[in-house]
Amino acid sequence: MRARTRPELRAAAPAEFGRLSADEQERFLVHGERLMTNTRWEGARDVAVTDAMIHTIAAHAALLTAGFDTATYPYLNVRTVIVHARTIVTRGAQPGPARGVMTSGPQYLAGQSGHGRGPVLLDWQTAARQVADPDRGVNVIYHEFAHKLDQLDGAADGMPPLPTSDDETAWIQTLGTNYRRLRRRGTDGLVRGYGATNPAEYFAVTSELFFTRPVELRERHPRVYRRLADFYRQDPARRR
Repeated sequence: MRARTRPELRAAAPAEFGRLSADEQERFLVHGERLMTNTRWEGARDVAVTDAMIHTIAAHAALLTAGFDTATYPYLNVRTVIVHARTIVTRGAQPGPARGVMTSGPQYLAGQSGHGRGPVLLDWQTAARQVADPDRGVNVIYHEFAHKLDQLDGAADGMPPLPTSDDETAWIQTLGTNYRRLRRRGTDGLVRGYGATNPAEYFAVTSELFFTRPVELRERHPRVYRRLADFYRQDPARRR
C-alpha cells in the first residue's frame, strides 16, 4: 500500500508540501495514507468518487497534520467522507443570521463536518476550484478537517485539545477576543465574515488562512497566527 499511495499523495499535495521539512513530509505521508485507507469514501446521488478525488482530499487534509506525531491518528473520528457533485443543500432547524434566531429554511453549503464520528461532506466543484486557486485564502477541505481536529475533545467549540490550562487560557484570550471583534465589525479585510458565525467557524476560517495566506495572517493577526502555529506545530509563514 505504501509504495502505491505515496507517489499519489505527493502528486496531489498542495504546493506547501514542497516547503515542508523531511520530517514534516514523512508525517504528512503517514497521516495521508491512514486517512485514505481508514476512511469510507462515498459519492452522493450517484457521484462516482475517483481516485483523483480521494488523493486530493487526503493530501490537503494531511497538510493540517504534518506537525502531529505519527504515534497518534488525528483523524480517528473521520470514518466517512461523502463527496457531492456541487452545492450541498441541507434542511432542518439551523442557527439563523442573528444570535438566538433559528431558521428552518434550506442551507446551501460547500461542506459540512458531522459531530463526533459523523461524516465529512464536501462539494467537489467548490473544492476543486479552491484547490486550483489557493491564493484566494479559502479551502473547504482545510475548513472541514479543521472542524474534525476541533472536535477531538468532543466539543465543536473552536478550541481543539491543547496541552495545558495555560494554553487554553491564551487561546480563549486571543481567538476569543478576535472572534468577538469580527462579530462587531463583520469583516476585517482578511478574515471573511463567515468566521463570525461562532467560535468553531472562526477557528476553521483562520485555519484556511493559516495554510493558504500565512504571511498575511501573521502580519494582520500575529497573536492568532502564533496560537495556530502552536497548535498545528507548523510555521508556514516562516517557510515562505
